[in-house]
Amino acid sequence: MGFSKATGYGIRALAYLARQTDLRLCGLSEIASSENIPPVYLRKLLGELRRHRIVKSVKGIHGGYLLAQEPQNITLWDVFKVLDHNPYMDECALCGSRDEKPSCLFCGEWRRIRDDLVSILKNKTIADFATG
Repeated sequence: MGFSKATGYGIRALAYLARQTDLRLCGLSEIASSENIPPVYLRKLLGELRRHRIVKSVKGIHGGYLLAQEPQNITLWDVFKVLDHNPYMDECALCGSRDEKPSCLFCGEWRRIRDDLVSILKNKTIADFATG
């Protein structure tokens, strides 16, 4: 189990924006090129992050993207919830069950693993990722 491609790309793009010390606008092609992310895909991801007020965008020839809040205030969980298709990971990784009552021997363990992962994502920020 890992991050979806969208989540990984989103975190990398936000980390790139966080590393810009002068708070300048960064163009889509600049971010895509620097982080090796397909530009068409990045446009969709940044649009979704903008709708959730994680990034701001300015249109026009001198437009671009910047973080909508301080990077230490954006958790990896914030990004994961926006960009992942199943952010709550409520399906057992082995049997796919969503039941509260365990359906297989792994269900109970999966819930503990999931809870630990969510806790880590809530405690790590884009600032951590950008400087790490």
